This record gives sequence, structure tokens and C-alpha cells, in this order.
Amino acid sequence: MADTTDRRLDRTDELDSRSSPVPDHQRRAIHHPTVEPKQDPWKTDAEYVEYEKAGIEGQHDESYDEEDDAIARAINSVAPQEDDPTLPVLTFRSVFLGTLWGIVLCVANSIFSFRTVTLLISVTIVILLAYPMGHAMAKILPRSSFNAFGQSWSLNPGPFNAKEHVVLGMIASAMGSQPPYGIDNVVAQRLAAGQAVSFGSAIPWVLCTQMIGFGFAGVLRRFVVWPREMPWPSNYSLMALYASFWGNDDAMAAEGASKYKMSRYTFFWIAVICCIGYEFLPQYIFNALQTVSLLCWFSKDAVARNYGSATYGFGYLTLTFDWNYITSTFMTTPFWVTCLMLSGNIFWTWIMVPILNAGNHPGSNAISAATGMQAINDSGLYTLDGALVAKTHLYNLPEFTVNHTYIETAGPFVISNTFYMSYVQSFFNLSATLSHCFLWYGPQLKRQTIAMFRQEGRESHDVHNELMRAYKEVPEWFYALIALVFFIGMILTGELTIFKMPWWSVFVATAVVAVFIIPIAIINAITGMQIGLNVITEFIAGLALPGNVVAVMCFKSYGYNTMIQALSLLSDLKLGHYLHIGPRTMLFTQMYGTVIGAFISTGVCLKLIDVWGPTSMGGNGTLDPHQGDWKSVSYYLFFNAAAIWGAIGPRHFFGDAYGNKVYIGFALGGKSMLGKLGDSILPVAPWLANRYRPSRWWIYMNFAVFSMAIGNWQIGNPQNYTWSVLVVAFVSQFYLFRNHFAWWSKYNYVLGAGLDAGLAVAIIIITLVNMSHPAKEWAGNAYKNAASDYYCQGTNYAGN
Repeated sequence: MADTTDRRLDRTDELDSRSSPVPDHQRRAIHHPTVEPKQDPWKTDAEYVEYEKAGIEGQHDESYDEEDDAIARAINSVAPQEDDPTLPVLTFRSVFLGTLWGIVLCVANSIFSFRTVTLLISVTIVILLAYPMGHAMAKILPRSSFNAFGQSWSLNPGPFNAKEHVVLGMIASAMGSQPPYGIDNVVAQRLAAGQAVSFGSAIPWVLCTQMIGFGFAGVLRRFVVWPREMPWPSNYSLMALYASFWGNDDAMAAEGASKYKMSRYTFFWIAVICCIGYEFLPQYIFNALQTVSLLCWFSKDAVARNYGSATYGFGYLTLTFDWNYITSTFMTTPFWVTCLMLSGNIFWTWIMVPILNAGNHPGSNAISAATGMQAINDSGLYTLDGALVAKTHLYNLPEFTVNHTYIETAGPFVISNTFYMSYVQSFFNLSATLSHCFLWYGPQLKRQTIAMFRQEGRESHDVHNELMRAYKEVPEWFYALIALVFFIGMILTGELTIFKMPWWSVFVATAVVAVFIIPIAIINAITGMQIGLNVITEFIAGLALPGNVVAVMCFKSYGYNTMIQALSLLSDLKLGHYLHIGPRTMLFTQMYGTVIGAFISTGVCLKLIDVWGPTSMGGNGTLDPHQGDWKSVSYYLFFNAAAIWGAIGPRHFFGDAYGNKVYIGFALGGKSMLGKLGDSILPVAPWLANRYRPSRWWIYMNFAVFSMAIGNWQIGNPQNYTWSVLVVAFVSQFYLFRNHFAWWSKYNYVLGAGLDAGLAVAIIIITLVNMSHPAKEWAGNAYKNAASDYYCQGTNYAGN
């Protein structure tokens, strides 16, 4: 057992040693100078610094250590720095509870994915409910053991512990946190196109798109999991949630480590209850709080109100008081990342789009069907004279072939300038990501690649890497085998099932992932934000497979989901790295949960279509004409995306009406000088500046982050987040971190986890309440299908 001095180096609550059935002297505790970031020998090695010159790790020691220390302080506030490798982890309790709740999540979220507004039940609910169940099983199950496969097994190996809690949460998350992305193809082809998609053909498709990414993750773990410079802040909130259950607050308080005596556990539940109560205001009683458009209040001008609307416009001077739009994401994201993202959104949307609108750019004539005015926050397809195009006219259904006659007659087509700029932004984002990562991290990537081929282990000497050396790694050849098996499976699936995808396109899609996966993983590990491959995969497929709608959709799903699954496993491996759970256990939880979830989600979705009846894209496009809350919007949007990329094709769409100007942000060397300027000079400029005038501030000029958009920031969703997110991020990641670090280190991430958990519970409760007692309409609570900022359109709350 470490002495009092050593325990104070832990800084925060470690996972509760009281759950361990083994003596204290068997516990593994690492306390040495490398715990303190400024004493890491890698940072003072002259040869190492010279090798990394002009990269992120090649900055002056003093400036770099300051930032590195901030990262370490954030991690240490929620991660334990002691470990007991003998604790039982993959037990009957953890697998049973993870499977049970994973099935519940998978069924529920698969059903809710057909809702007009998709509702996903968070795995946070599982973590909350499984905690007392785990302790109950530890009291009820027999403690006797038996021998099998040469080992001793027991249904009850001792007290329920923190690592079992983490493992069951990982299983449930992999199984049911959301339907597999490949399900979009299954539902779109069966529901929207009316094709005969069977369970037998859908399963290999879903499994292959889900599993191959795990093979990529194994290669990448030495690049983005082992290095201490890759913190994965998206995990902080989840780590704080577990710490609120298992943190040893009593010991901390006794040693005077914190002047704040309330335990994290108590604080967490206070946050949950407060959020549940509060969410009844914006979600049920007073939905105008979801979007408060100040410009619409102060101006009578119709154009100003259209621009000020968060629902149909830009959302100038718009706030949201609904945690559903904010979430704890920006309580865990570094403040500089939030500022860059918001600045980028203001530049791309609030500045560039009005310039395009004023310049009579193609798409300026597009008229929104909802407002009767210029289309702004709109993802529709229009003719040159501004008429909305029904996507069904582009296809011959159910054959799913392209209607060339209509396309030639009605074209060329355009999209809103906001939608157009989102493509420019996406192309710029991908090129900037490649440039930034290979410039700033090139030497480190080279070193790690050499170490991979030499089969060398972890090179970092921080406390978590030291503790993780007690666990066996998954060998590289096993990850390669996973990738190979499902790669071959993908080729066979594309050739033999209704998910038609030429064999050579599987090679192309895999190559696209291979090019982008390391830079995107690095950005994800540093910022906590994911960059998707959905646009670039659609673009390449549209060029390579013009007119082949199904193949374009399949190419997109395969490339995009391979990346997402790889990042998912990498994130879990980093979570296991911080909470000291073996890599083999983490890989098992992902693979086991993913396989079972694929079968359940596919079966549930196909059964729902059978029960309610498949429809074509005609009529009102709902799963059931009488079920307005079940319009399957997300699946139809996926289907509609094939309009540009599959039916029309990027060559004609962006060439005919736009003269290929959309590629000004892309690194493939478009015709415009702006493209070369944007892709070559901008990402390189801060790197060159750092090389000749080193400063830690240059790394913050990250154009990959500047051009990033996530989640609710997409076209068609309410643009109400900018100022509210900035306030939350400033208070959490700037003010509290710098001025009240003791409070921040103990409660910040716990507060975020509690608010997110309360939101998840509140949404379920409010949904059930609304079914039996619909919310009353009044000026602060508009009629059911109205936007929360209905007043921006000059109507009253009743829609008149």
C-alpha cells in the first residue's frame, strides 16, 4: 500500500480499492517521477526533441510542458493511478448484465430509429441501472467454483468491482447504443425502394461493414492509444461517471486533497435529478426555450427574420436553453477546439454564404417550401429556377435505376448556398486534416511505424503506460486476420447479395480509409471530435460508379462505417488504458457486442417493415400513413443522398451548374487558385512559422478543426447552438479550470455526465407522458409540428 505522500500524488479519486478481494500488498501502484508531466525523460532528451523538430513535440520545453501539464491534469482528475491486475473483469456478471441491457438498448434504439425525430437511449442508463444489479448478483449468486478448459470458474468471484462495471457498459454500448450504419442500406433499399432485402442477405452486409474497422484499429493503437499526447477527451465524461460510483472520496477528504466534501456520487445524482426536472420546461411545457431567436423579436423585416431563424435560417443572435442541443461534449472538449470550431462555423456559414447569396451564385434562387423565401438551412434539391425537386423523379422504382430522361429534361440542378458551402467546407476539412497531421506529427508517425514493424511495445513512460504493461496485448497478426476475413467477406457480399458493390470498389473504399484513418484518428484523439468520410466516399463512388445508386450507397456505408468502427474501438482501448482494463478484454467486448447487435438490429428493423408494410417514396413518405411520428426521416435522408452522388453524379451536378467551383477546398488540385491557396498555404503556414519562430500557440491554428462540423451542426438541424455552446465551454474549460481547479477536477466531468444522464432519462419520461397527456399549446409552446421559433415566419403558435 502506498504511503500518504504517494496517495496525495494521485490528485483525485481512484477506483475503489475496497471492491478488491485481494490483499493490498498485491495491488500494482506506480508512483515515480514520470507521473509528473514536466519530469518525463522524453521531454528532456535532446536527440528526441531534435528528431521532432517543427512538430507538435518539437516546441520549446517550457511552452510545451505547460500545455502537456494541462492535459495531464485533466486526465488525472478522473483516471485512477493505481491498479490491481488480479481483479476479475470478464465475469459471468459483467457479460450477463452487458448482454441483457445491450439487447434492451438494441431493440429500443432500432425501433426509435424510425421516428420522425430519432430518439436514442444512451448507454448511461445502462451504467446507472446495472450498478445495483451487479451488487445484488454478488450477494445472490453461489460462490462455488468449477473447472473447465483447464481453468477454475465461478459465477461469483467476489464483490462486484469497477472493472466489471466498465466492461458491461462497453458490451451494452457496442451492442445497442445505436443501430449499425449498414442498417441504413437495409432499410433504404427495403423501405424506400421496395426491394426484396432478406435477413440472410442483410446479415453478412451488416457484419462486414461493422467488423472490418476493428482490424484497422489494431494497427493504429500505437499511434493514437499508447502515446500520452493523445488524450481522447471524449472519454472524460464517461470516466467521471464511473468515478462517481467508484471513487474513494472518503479517503481523499480525510487527506485534505480537496476542500469540497460532497462526494462525486452525491453530486452526480443531484445533477441527474435537476436535469430531469429542468428538461420538462424546454421539452414539454415551454418549447420556445429550445430556440430563442432574438433577431426575430427585434426586427419586423421578413428577410432579417428568415436569416435570424435557427430552424430555416442562419440563427444569428440565437440561443438555446435546452441541454439536448448543448450536451457535455463542450465540457470535455478543450476550449481552444471549441473556439476554433465556432469561429469556423461563423466564417463558412455566417460570412461566406451571405456573400454567395448576394452574388447570385447558383442556388440563390432556391425557394424553401417551408418559408416561401430564399432557402438557407435547407438540404433540398432544386432546379435552376428555384423549384423543389422530388427525389422520386430521379429513379425508376423498384428497379432503382436512374431516370435519365427526367434528369436531362429538368436539369441542371442546384442546392442551397448553405448546403453548397458545407461541401466546400468538407473538402477543405479533409485536405487540411491530411496536411496538418503529416506536418505536425510526421516524425512521430514515422517512429511509431518503425516500432510496429519491429514489434516493439509501448515507448511512453507515463503512469498509465507503466500500469498497462501488466496486461497482454493483442498481437498485430490477429487484428490483420480480422481485417482480412471481413474484407474477403465484403467482396463476396457485394458480388452475391442485393447489396451490389463491384469487387474492385471494395479495394478502392479500403484504400480511401487507409489514407485518411491516421490523420482523422489523431484529430479525434486530440479534440474529441470525429471527422466523417461520408462526403468523400460518396464523391469517389459517384465518379467511379455513375448512375449505380445502390453501389454508391454501399460504397459510402462501407468506407464511412469502417472508419467509425475503428475509431470506436480505439476510443474504447484508450478508455481501457486509463481505467487499466486489458486490451484483449476491450477487444472482446467490442466484437461480442457488435456481432450480437448486428443480428438483433437487422431482425428488428426488417420485422418492423414487415408489420407496418414497406412503402415507396410516393405519398407522404411515412412508414405508416397514419403515424406522423414515425416517418423514418433519417433513413429517407440516407436514400435521398444518392440523388446527387448516385443518380446525377458529382461530375454533372457540380460541373453543369457550378463549373466545378465546389472543389476550391479540395486537395486534388481544382481549377481555382483559391483551392491551391486554401489547401497548400493555410495548413502549412503555422507549421512553417513554428519552425522558425517556435511557440505553442501555432498548434492552435488548426485548419482541420476550423473546418469541422459535427452532430447538430449539420444542414437542416436547428442552428441554435453557437452562443450557448460558447458560454458553457468558457465557464467549464476556461474559467473554472483556471480559477477553481480544485472544484473543476472533482466535479466538472461528473456534472457533465450527470446532466447527460438526466437528459436521457427525461427524454424517455417526457415521451411517455406526451403519449397520454400531450403538451398544451400556448405562445411558449407551439403546435405539434411547428418550429420552436415559429415567430420568425410571421405566424402565431397555432400556425396561423
